[in-house]
Amino acid sequence: MNEITAYAVKKLLSDMKVTFNFSHNFVRTSSECNITEKENGCEMNFKFGTSEMLQHVTVTTRGNDKTVVFSIDASLSLSFGSLYCLLPEKFMEITLGENYVPDKILVSGHDNPWWMFPSFPETFAGIPEDSQGMVIADGGRHYHVLPLCGDNIYCNFEKGKLYLNSGMNGLFNISGDFLAVTVADDPFTAVRESFKSCRELGAINVKLKNEKVMPENLNGLGWCTWDAFHHSVTSAKIYEKLREFNEKKVPIRYVIIDDGWSDLSAPNDYGCMMLRGFDADKNKFPEGIKECVRRMKEEFGVPAVGVWMPMTGGWVGIDPNGPLAETEKDHLFTPPCGLLIPKADEEENGGFWDDWFCFLAECGVDFVKVDNQSSVEKRIEGFEPSVIGIRKAHIGLERAVDKYFGGSIINCMGMDMQNVLNRPGSMISRNSDDFVPGVHRSFVKHLMQNSYNAIWHGEMYCCDYDMWWTDHESADASGVLRAISGSPVYVSDGTDRTVAEKLLPTVADDGRLLPLDEAARPTLDCFYVDPRESGEFHKCWNRSGEYFAAALFNVLETEVTDTLEFADIPGLDEAVEYLAYSFFEKKFTRFKKGDAIKVTLPGDGAEIINLYPIKNDGEEYVMLGDLTKYANCASAKTKKYIKEI
Repeated sequence: MNEITAYAVKKLLSDMKVTFNFSHNFVRTSSECNITEKENGCEMNFKFGTSEMLQHVTVTTRGNDKTVVFSIDASLSLSFGSLYCLLPEKFMEITLGENYVPDKILVSGHDNPWWMFPSFPETFAGIPEDSQGMVIADGGRHYHVLPLCGDNIYCNFEKGKLYLNSGMNGLFNISGDFLAVTVADDPFTAVRESFKSCRELGAINVKLKNEKVMPENLNGLGWCTWDAFHHSVTSAKIYEKLREFNEKKVPIRYVIIDDGWSDLSAPNDYGCMMLRGFDADKNKFPEGIKECVRRMKEEFGVPAVGVWMPMTGGWVGIDPNGPLAETEKDHLFTPPCGLLIPKADEEENGGFWDDWFCFLAECGVDFVKVDNQSSVEKRIEGFEPSVIGIRKAHIGLERAVDKYFGGSIINCMGMDMQNVLNRPGSMISRNSDDFVPGVHRSFVKHLMQNSYNAIWHGEMYCCDYDMWWTDHESADASGVLRAISGSPVYVSDGTDRTVAEKLLPTVADDGRLLPLDEAARPTLDCFYVDPRESGEFHKCWNRSGEYFAAALFNVLETEVTDTLEFADIPGLDEAVEYLAYSFFEKKFTRFKKGDAIKVTLPGDGAEIINLYPIKNDGEEYVMLGDLTKYANCASAKTKKYIKEI
């Protein structure tokens, strides 16, 4: 086996000792693993002593000199099926890194069912519950460990173990890819090559970000109703806010009418509501959604309008006593959870969305935000393997999105790998938990989620860093983060609360995004470091061709002085000199890649530094951007000679 396969098998997966967990607390651990070298990988056949419960268990590998993909094929003996079955969760386990402690580990794990949060354990035993990806630094090399979705299985990590899961009792056969490991000399290359190789090897069967196109109607500055009005949103409040934007000359290019607009049943004991109809709540939108959208566009000049809905129709499905239960009965079903939801079938599920989106498109709606996506796993639990149901649900949903909205959708609450790796072609996916303006210093968590999640999530999607407030304690830092994010920028200011001077630096003068190449990710020195513990800035970077930007965030409440080492920004050319512009300090600095600058920030402060290569036509000059913009390196440029600056 080649170097990367040997690393994965022997060090990371502890020589492949496999344990199967059955119902009734029945456990079987492999007693022998026979490895056979193949042309493009190897085949591992496992024996389990004298047990006849498992007919066969075979793990195969395939890959290239940098990436190895693991696949499993296993069958349970039918003679034992009436007595024992594989557990729906953690039915197979492999010990991670037995007697192996790498230099550093960055883990991406669930801190709730919908979102991921980074952790920095010292050993594999410290990996949090339900983690779904990690990057390992060891001996000057970096390894990306990517859990995959197989035919009827998915993979996660927890407390020093790799687990396989299906979400369903009673399976006799399991199969498919479950893991990829990739090595490179830097962590960003390891992650990028991991996704690229998996796509080429057929382990990822949906489009990567670089194969997709950004929806034009979301390529700019937007406003969302959620943190402005929550469930009390009305058409009258929307009109009032749009008047304010026009008066303040804020170039809003789209509006998201979020949760609270639709026709819902009364809240249940948990405050959740079921969907009754396709149109708006008549008490909040007495004119209906069609007339509301018309007024937003014709009277207030909003180019595009989108509306929100959960992937389950309503938060807890469809009201069985409402009109939709009858008109959409062919496209709905009740899984073991007891809720009435769109069918977990790509044709019939697509039928529900086809009907709703056809209605909305006829009302002038241009895109949708579809929420609650990672809840589908629990909604269909026990009906079929979750990865199968989720895959079909996304196919049905996106077929209707493509048909009526040209593929324009914001995926939300869907960072579980079963969602991430099964959306056929949509471009935008929320990258963090909600912006929570009512929680003091919540920006720190928001920053960490977005920066670290983007490391891997940005290979699949344009990462949506969520809404923000321009009159909030974190307004400057929030604006800087959104400007460097490379994603849609949208706020959720309430009436009479938009501070235009905080908002306008985030986008071009016409409201379009400033074009950056990537999602904003940590600089190399911050990659494996928890900024809450380091006492240093959290720094992230992005680029626009040969131009770069670095954002610095003080995550402490006290003043901090720290250093930006330019070599920690990937892609800078050692042979080139650059001119750096510090936005808030209004200062230019000339430097080379090996140089550094010291920056002092107040508690919770931020700075963004844009980097311009110095050129020479007989005299030195730079192509300088619009210095009124945070990410000015991505703005329209004019030629400026160094002697004039």
